[in-house]
Amino acid sequence: MTTQYGNVNDTAGYAQAFYSAYDGMIKDVLQEQNDVYAGLTQVDTLEGEKKAYDFLGTIDLTEKATRFEDIPIEDMDHNRRWIAPRWFRKGIFWDPEDGVALFSSILPGYIRALGKGVTRTKNDIIYAAFEASVQGGKDWAASGADTYAFNDAAFDSSSEGGRTIVHDTTNAYAVGGTSSGMTIEKLVLAREALVQLKNDPNEVFNIVCSQRQISQLFREAETQSLDTSPFRSLADGHMMQFHGFRFIVDYNVTVGSSNDIDADTNIYPCYAFTNDALLFAQHERPIFNVDWLPRKQIYQISARVGMCAARMDEDKIIKIECIA
Repeated sequence: MTTQYGNVNDTAGYAQAFYSAYDGMIKDVLQEQNDVYAGLTQVDTLEGEKKAYDFLGTIDLTEKATRFEDIPIEDMDHNRRWIAPRWFRKGIFWDPEDGVALFSSILPGYIRALGKGVTRTKNDIIYAAFEASVQGGKDWAASGADTYAFNDAAFDSSSEGGRTIVHDTTNAYAVGGTSSGMTIEKLVLAREALVQLKNDPNEVFNIVCSQRQISQLFREAETQSLDTSPFRSLADGHMMQFHGFRFIVDYNVTVGSSNDIDADTNIYPCYAFTNDALLFAQHERPIFNVDWLPRKQIYQISARVGMCAARMDEDKIIKIECIA
């Protein structure tokens, strides 16, 4: 026998289930059950190996100064971003004789576990897209292609400026303030930054963070009293919306090592974003199979899915550095 201190992969648990699983089901432990980004991204279905997404830049009108003057002409920016599916798969063997030992079939439990694995993979893919470079250009290229990169520098509202609210930000977005975790001041700055980048000021934006950032907001003086808190839901120990943000807790948001913009502070990388900032594309719906393998006289339960995500506009995402 071995001593376990968590939900680990160990074939010993498979054998032990013979003696304890009278209801024929192995319970799912520490499994992520929710697609945390559901409804918060653009969604598309991929066909073929790659797909391009074209969109136009912005254009502003010019005021007329005199009679009969020529109308000003300006070329539109035509941008293209590419996305290609990444394939994920996993299989599990099951011996029918195990069903006799377990007093019923455990196949449904295996399939549900694979389904939850698909959901966790989707969450991982979307979170990684916040800062990942995106391939651009007229044609897909295996190497040397144009890329759209996330500018991880102190926020600057210029077209290619920094898109990060640093952990020690001042109220002018500069480095040199008080180092902190998630604060109401950072929420104020994040919303202000998104509006400065010409996002709809009447929209409810999203923030993805860890539970630590929610706890930090709970501890702020403004949120500890029902008399001073503008949102009484904070007193219930949960937070869905606050200061025009919808909060999403994702297990992917973890503290790193010297991962701030100065590379000298450990921070949680959180992101404020609009619903159209990211695109999630899936090649096809997840495929689950239960196949009989005659030679082995066992079943193979498997799942496979092709998916990918990409950042579609750098002006729709603000990174928020938060210390522990």
